[in-house]
Amino acid sequence: MKACAPGKLILSGEHSAVYGAPAIALAVNRYIHCHTLFSPIDGLSLRLPDAGWQTQLSWSELRQLTERLNLRYSQYEQGLLGAGEILEAPHQLALYALSQCLTDVDPKTGLQLEIHSQLPLGSGMGSSAALSAAVTTLGQSLYSQPLDTPELFQRVRYCERLCHGRGGLIDAATVSYGGLVEVETGQVRQLTVKLAAGWYYIHTGAPEAGTGECVDFVRKRFSESSIWQDFTTVTRALSAAIVKGDDPRQLIRENHRLLTTIGVVPEPVQQFIAALEKQGGAAKVSGAGAVSGDSAGALICFAPGVDLAALCQQGGYSFMVIEEDSEGARLED
Repeated sequence: MKACAPGKLILSGEHSAVYGAPAIALAVNRYIHCHTLFSPIDGLSLRLPDAGWQTQLSWSELRQLTERLNLRYSQYEQGLLGAGEILEAPHQLALYALSQCLTDVDPKTGLQLEIHSQLPLGSGMGSSAALSAAVTTLGQSLYSQPLDTPELFQRVRYCERLCHGRGGLIDAATVSYGGLVEVETGQVRQLTVKLAAGWYYIHTGAPEAGTGECVDFVRKRFSESSIWQDFTTVTRALSAAIVKGDDPRQLIRENHRLLTTIGVVPEPVQQFIAALEKQGGAAKVSGAGAVSGDSAGALICFAPGVDLAALCQQGGYSFMVIEEDSEGARLED
């Protein structure tokens, strides 16, 4: 059996969504794929060939791991662990997501689970949400009942809390529903429009700081700030511009200024975006950004007619045209 889930790119609303502001994001055609084979082993064999990593554990060991991760989350809530310390290793998220699909009775056969990712960790493309969605889609079909999309969205949020301290709305919604998604105060709405030509994803390199660390940094400095109303205004205006097919560049630039103000855009990335703006383009961090180091993970960019290849080569960045995935997490043939 096979399943996949798409990556995502946030067009507007990262960080501000934590404070109740709206956010919009697009599911993109880069995926986490997983497939399974039943096995005579007692328990689960997990392989991540792209990372050169594998492990094997019994069903009872999987349940023990789940209990330990739940305990570590409780310790995070008590302030004893940081958000980035809940998981002891990134692959534990896949194990945790699969464990949530099991009933109280251990499966009668062993399972080989293999995962391939086109979403680099820290790339701003929602790799942890996509991993949770793909494994859950597969696991529910194997051991329980398939979840409908709202149920999958909630399950992904639940698993994702182990990565960031809280389950983000926008990542979970986008990888679960697919297409262009808007979230606000816990509600998810799919926008039935397509992005115009000229949108790009730029990878500035993996950020030094994790999402949880960035969220904590911003919360300590801006949780009571009125800046979130400015984010709300920009996000709503950008959503309307996309629906109408209007030029989004000025709104993307305003969004970039706000993200710079809250401290999640490293100086070298600011310089790259300034050079891009001089050539008529616009770009902003997509995702948590970074509060230390020189890289910020993903940028989304609207730059029709701009020679991005030359600019990105100067910055040592890679880029690609943004293409939509409209289906979200799903089983594959």
